[in-house]
Amino acid sequence: MIMKLKKHQSGHAAILFVMCIPVLFGIFTLASDGARALQSKARLEDAAEAAVLAVSAYGEEDDVSTQTGKDYVAHYMHDMSNLVDIKVEKIECSELPECTADDNDRPFVEYQVSGRTKHTSWFPGNDVTVGFGESFDVTGMSKARKFQSSQPMDITFIIDFSGSMNYDWKGHAPPDMAEEVPNVPGRFSPPSRLSDLKDVVQMVTDELQAYNNSTTGPKHRVAMTGYNRRTVNAGSGGKFIVRDQRIIQSTGQYDKDDVVNFSKTIKQQFKPKGKAGRIPNGDELAEFNDINYTSDFSTFNKAVKGFKAYGGTASLQGLIRASQIVSYHITKDKEEANPKQLIIILSDGVDQGHYLGQIQKLVNKGMCTNLRNAIEGGPVSADDNNADKIEFSGGYSSGLPTNTGEDPSVRIAMIGFGHGYDIHENTGLLNCVGEENAFSANDKDEILNLIMSLVSEEVGHLAQ
Repeated sequence: MIMKLKKHQSGHAAILFVMCIPVLFGIFTLASDGARALQSKARLEDAAEAAVLAVSAYGEEDDVSTQTGKDYVAHYMHDMSNLVDIKVEKIECSELPECTADDNDRPFVEYQVSGRTKHTSWFPGNDVTVGFGESFDVTGMSKARKFQSSQPMDITFIIDFSGSMNYDWKGHAPPDMAEEVPNVPGRFSPPSRLSDLKDVVQMVTDELQAYNNSTTGPKHRVAMTGYNRRTVNAGSGGKFIVRDQRIIQSTGQYDKDDVVNFSKTIKQQFKPKGKAGRIPNGDELAEFNDINYTSDFSTFNKAVKGFKAYGGTASLQGLIRASQIVSYHITKDKEEANPKQLIIILSDGVDQGHYLGQIQKLVNKGMCTNLRNAIEGGPVSADDNNADKIEFSGGYSSGLPTNTGEDPSVRIAMIGFGHGYDIHENTGLLNCVGEENAFSANDKDEILNLIMSLVSEEVGHLAQ
């Protein structure tokens, strides 16, 4: 009787074991693919975190940012079957309640990177056992905030006022510039590049004003110099004078025939020049002038709005004149310079013919190195201008005096924009700023984003 009972019990145990196998296997498959899904989600969030920091650091245009996100996800997600979706967003301060709150004294831009990846299940399951199906998706996102610099800065705009700045974004000239119509089919469609750039400058100063309103200490300031093939600034009597920043050794029949003394041009880089010996045809039709450092952005923008562009392009003129503006550092508030200096060259085209070679020669002779070292302190190959605020001694600059006593720092950047403009064609300017400080923009919004990225911290902070 006892033996029969054991046999019956053994049969029950076997049946129970067989019945439990699908359940146990289901638990195993759920645990295996579940753990893999959790691990994949963690990896995707790590990828989004790395990507959002990279995107916030460089502030590139949408296509580049999206590709950056894809590259990071591909690097982290080794076992994904495909990337379902990647989204990179930049949210301006005005769209964020936390940023516009009264108790927030540091405006910021928020970057978000989110993605969805598809993965093939190891154990898809069937009618008998549970599983995740043939595949499963995981999502992950991260965000970073790039704050406007906690230190006020002085921004020097070097703006191209050549005739092509009157073109629209597709390269069409307005009807009143028929003689300059480029070989681009179609009709002019407003706004012009110059009109949009003026709007961008105003929007930048609006952002800077938000910081200035929140502090009783030093404020952001801006200055501007313009150029076509010459520069313009006021003389002692207040009359505007067209000036050539180069030292001309001998004049030829045409502008391109003039012989430039490059060594003397560098030696006198920080010394204001007299009236130009020659004004190329068309350049005299432009209307613009220098504006010294000011935090009165309303007056600054009113002046900029009235400027007109015409003539050719020679960025060397703007760079040399900017060297003088920075070294004199005349401020409306009578204070010394802010420790952080930012110089931005804004142009829609390559320098004309002979100027393209001239800027390269000046860069090779130290024009841009002189500008950096004059501000930060270091060796310079230019003569001292005893009238300005920077002292040179024995071929060495003591640096730009600052309102806090801190050591000054400077970043020189260029933003190229406009139909068909490749910044790499302007090798002299590219070598001046460095590849990492040369940017391209296709429209008004991209120019604004790039400038604000330069004004903000170099790398964003992860946000919760």
